[in-house]
Amino acid sequence: MPATATDLLPGERANTNSLEQSSRQLLLPTPIASDPKWAVTLLAGASAGDDKLRQLLTSPWNTKFRDDYFVGGALSRRLVRFWNYFSIEAELGVGGRFGVTDGAEGWGAIFFRFDGFPWNKTLYTTVAVSTGIDYLSKLPPSETHPGDPTSHLLHYFSPEITFALPEYKQHELLIRYHHRSGVFGTFNGVWGGSNVITLGYRYRFD
Repeated sequence: MPATATDLLPGERANTNSLEQSSRQLLLPTPIASDPKWAVTLLAGASAGDDKLRQLLTSPWNTKFRDDYFVGGALSRRLVRFWNYFSIEAELGVGGRFGVTDGAEGWGAIFFRFDGFPWNKTLYTTVAVSTGIDYLSKLPPSETHPGDPTSHLLHYFSPEITFALPEYKQHELLIRYHHRSGVFGTFNGVWGGSNVITLGYRYRFD
């Protein structure tokens, strides 16, 4: 006969109850006042070719995508919240490029986030920008123009916007511009960079 809950040892019953409780909590509504510190993020996107970040921010509909793709994930933690609507988060991420560029990627960054929009009780929205470093094992075509300096290690600046239902604000959908550049020659004389437009999902938890 199949075992029932009463046939399990006390320790086994406790483990089963813990797994069931964790599964239920994942989809429970989260009060808008809650503010989880930890988060995991999954990202996927495509290279924006030689388009500059300025062009992508002002006219993303004109993006000329290249057959070059990115998938990755990140773990982050909020370090501090101040002035009610501002917070600072630390993030570590790993990913890979495939297509024209086949290489591993990793980054570490500090994100500055704002979540004080007046419509947040209807659609919880945040915006953030980062500063950090990004390492890419194989450089994409937009970073290897003949005669220009190159560097596998560049600055990581990635603006993003997130959306969530207020009652499920731990589940975020996001758009991030995965951007690395030399910051006007600061990194090995590199003035250029590359951009990947990504879509993602983030789960926040304590």
